[in-house]
Amino acid sequence: MKQTLLLLLSLISHFVSATTWHVSGTGNDANDGKTPQTAFRSLQKAADLVEPGDVVLIGNGTYTNDDKGNGSAVLNITRSGKADAWITWKARPGHKPEIRPVGWCGIQISGSYHILDGLSVIGNNDSIVLLKAQEDAKKSTTDPYFNTNGIFFNGRNKKPDEKPHHLIVRNCVVGKCAGGGIIGIEMDYLTVEDCKVFENAWFMRYGGSGISTLNNWAFDDAPGYHIVIQRNFVWNNKTLVPWERTGKLSDGNGILLDVTDQNPANGATNPNADAVVKPASQTAATAASAETTSVGATSVGATAPEKPRRPEWKGRALIANNVSAFNGGSGIHTFRTKHVDIINNTTYWNGQIVGYQELFPNRSDDVVIMNNIIVPRPGGAVTSNNKNTNIRWDYNVYPTAQNVFTGPNDIVADPKFVDVQADPTKGNFRLVKGSGALNSGDTTVSLSTDIAGKSRPKGIGRDRGAFEQ
Repeated sequence: MKQTLLLLLSLISHFVSATTWHVSGTGNDANDGKTPQTAFRSLQKAADLVEPGDVVLIGNGTYTNDDKGNGSAVLNITRSGKADAWITWKARPGHKPEIRPVGWCGIQISGSYHILDGLSVIGNNDSIVLLKAQEDAKKSTTDPYFNTNGIFFNGRNKKPDEKPHHLIVRNCVVGKCAGGGIIGIEMDYLTVEDCKVFENAWFMRYGGSGISTLNNWAFDDAPGYHIVIQRNFVWNNKTLVPWERTGKLSDGNGILLDVTDQNPANGATNPNADAVVKPASQTAATAASAETTSVGATSVGATAPEKPRRPEWKGRALIANNVSAFNGGSGIHTFRTKHVDIINNTTYWNGQIVGYQELFPNRSDDVVIMNNIIVPRPGGAVTSNNKNTNIRWDYNVYPTAQNVFTGPNDIVADPKFVDVQADPTKGNFRLVKGSGALNSGDTTVSLSTDIAGKSRPKGIGRDRGAFEQ
């Protein structure tokens, strides 16, 4: 009885102490931030005060700052929540706040147990001249103006037991950032869902992508999904500036899971296989991946202390119910990554800049690819197989025959979309009546909803692709 009473008092104390903070485009950092009428003006003011369990409600307004220094961000979150007391950053109901970064990031998070909900990060692509970005990429110093990332979960500078984990991005818009869109490096337990991610990575010198993870740092070895990327629209992310390590264009994928293995025998550090792993004693500028130096100039050209070896990542990743279209790299891609389920996605006309295949594993292991609709651009290829092991491929739909991976339940036919447009949120990637992809999918990997939140299955069987009809 005494223990129950103590637990109850602890819970009551927690809920009483949690605070709702308010930030508004008409606020003032001299306010107390505790009501909409006394809201803060800057997001960083709230970030410096939040405690576990707090909620930050963000009202209409444009949020930016002038900081262009190393690690700069409009919102730099270093504090952490707790397993039973997450910190939530949320658009105030009915409001549409917009974050406009000019430094390295819109939002940078190095803490744990955070939720970002309903926020928009819009970069400066519209003001950038490609020729200027290409010229800047040849300089020894890096200008964040050409490399600004949208949302970045950054564990690179944290101690091994302090890497960020348990992070959720939902209902967010991340677009037109010169650097990557939504990025997670050296973190674990990341969910990206119901987001729109478009026109990112055009001008950066580091080979970024729309949604990407790199060098997952295991928080634990618990079974189940540690990385979930689901129900997102991802389009027109691409690289137009050569990656500084090779002088060639690289990446620009819609969705990329990048390097969870620790096997030097895999050699290459990018899909082009034109960059290779260097000895651990090399400088940080020649570290293990295309995106290792994708945020901030602190690691570029600087000699870094030898880092602790990453623990083996044994978690599983789910990429499901996404539409990924018109990206410069692949629509969905795993590179040197293990334990991934790629289920019920729709990809369309990707690889338009670097020529990557539409949806493919690369030097990966234990990857399940099922129920996807995969439509390559004219002259493009459906998939490829480069040093992969344990790939399960079946129930996929693609319009032209291929013999790289084939399944007995594949359909080789036009899936018949309702209305394809360059902006997939304005078009309609649902299937017309009579499409062979309807009611013919596999249910081995459980999915409760489709990209629009409708329950799966809805008819006599699960549909293939991102939509259930």
